[in-house]
Amino acid sequence: MKKILYIVATPIGNLDDFSQRALDTLKTVDFILAEDTRHSQKLLNHFSIKTPCISLHKFNEKERLEKIKELFDQNLALAIISDAGTPAVSDPGAIVVDYSLNNQVQVVPIPGPSALTTLLSSSGIQGGVTFIGFLPYKKTEKQNLLLSMSSLIEPPHTLAFFESPQRIINTLEMISELMPESIVVIGRELTKIYEEILKFKAKDYPKDIKEKGEFTVLLKFDKKYNNNNKVSDFDPSTGGPRKVASILANYLNIKPKEAYNLLIKLKEENTKE
Repeated sequence: MKKILYIVATPIGNLDDFSQRALDTLKTVDFILAEDTRHSQKLLNHFSIKTPCISLHKFNEKERLEKIKELFDQNLALAIISDAGTPAVSDPGAIVVDYSLNNQVQVVPIPGPSALTTLLSSSGIQGGVTFIGFLPYKKTEKQNLLLSMSSLIEPPHTLAFFESPQRIINTLEMISELMPESIVVIGRELTKIYEEILKFKAKDYPKDIKEKGEFTVLLKFDKKYNNNNKVSDFDPSTGGPRKVASILANYLNIKPKEAYNLLIKLKEENTKE
């Protein structure tokens, strides 16, 4: 088998969502690069997949690349899986994919479950969507990012992100204060037994949301906002956009300059006649 890298989506909850193609791929590759080998082993055991695993998580991805290069030099086939869903989307894997694309290693995506597309398809929301991964931990950074994104993109537009159960209530409270008329859709435990999808105006967010499971959030802006809750303009001469670019770079795993240029491009596209 020639050197090849498969990007394999795994179930986000319901094991019946595991495709036959994904199953066959994981059984035939030489090694599986798994975000958490202990977690993934449960899935592999369930489907009688005996392929050996190598850990690949956010703390060892760069150093693990040397081992992966050696495996590719032996013309081995590898597959990347995350704990759940599609790998390399707010999960480890992007560094290995980037290396592969730049070094004549064939990259083959095996599409499947994704919390983002699962919620989008069941939200009733139309129009453009910008996905930013996980929100920053710090309240000020989170607020600046949400407000800045709302000011850059012409509404109606939707911002999609992930949030932890420990911070979901605080985040919804912040959104209700900053942009009360915006529409919010949250998905919790998608495809699992206790799956829950809720849609509401930000100001009416439910205070009794169960703070358990994984949360995917869609935020549909009703207008542009700034820190004064007024329609705002994008001025690259101020420090604000550069700070936002730095935050985006961190969460999109790109260089700050690339993130800044992306913000300017977004603004230019949305100000065209």
